[in-house]
Amino acid sequence: MRIRVSRRKVRCLREIEYLMRLALRPETPVELADRYVYLARMISMRTRTRIPRELKVFICRRCKRVLRPGVTGVFRVRARPKKAVAVKCLRCGYTHRYIYFPRRDPPPT
Repeated sequence: MRIRVSRRKVRCLREIEYLMRLALRPETPVELADRYVYLARMISMRTRTRIPRELKVFICRRCKRVLRPGVTGVFRVRARPKKAVAVKCLRCGYTHRYIYFPRRDPPPT
């Protein structure tokens, strides 16, 4: 069965990605970046389009503001007890852990 994605959703996803790229630029003021994230979230909610995971990592889950590495958020790789990337928001203090599983190298042939 073929899944059809409407043109509207494709266009909205493109706009969400564009807004997130603008928000993550270092020269963009933080207040404006927060507004870009807000707009991206509103577009995604109205059209029921998911924000891609690689972009969602840069949105705080508590205060819903942009997380820029070193400016508004701290990104750390943790090895114990589980391998995870710990992301801490420097505004509200919320820490979220994204657990990852390292790739297994294929056996030598």
